[in-house]
Amino acid sequence: MNSESMRTKTTSWFGSIPEHSEPSPSPQYALIASETIDLESSSSELVTSVVDVLIDVIEPAAGQTTLSLYEYVNPDALEDIIEASASKKSDVEVRFTVEDYLVTVRSNNTVLIYEPLETA
Repeated sequence: MNSESMRTKTTSWFGSIPEHSEPSPSPQYALIASETIDLESSSSELVTSVVDVLIDVIEPAAGQTTLSLYEYVNPDALEDIIEASASKKSDVEVRFTVEDYLVTVRSNNTVLIYEPLETA
């Protein structure tokens, strides 16, 4: 992971509007990892690299060493969106959750992983 000291950064999930009328606070997340994937030197696919970063950070249960993104997001669509935005020189960010973590993949091949903050 990025060895530079990171200041605590927070974000919220831009989820759907709740069906009930009472306002409910959006979940808040703190940045715990930021990794830039160098696809040219590693010759690996974006999705494989994202999974590797996730496994390093979230440490799946029971010593699991693999993670299937298909349970959380369509990996082919993720790769298509990121590649298309890079070729069009437009910035894009795809957010999805894996277990309780918020994962952000940006068109500059940066992966950000956030963990949920405790709610009061």
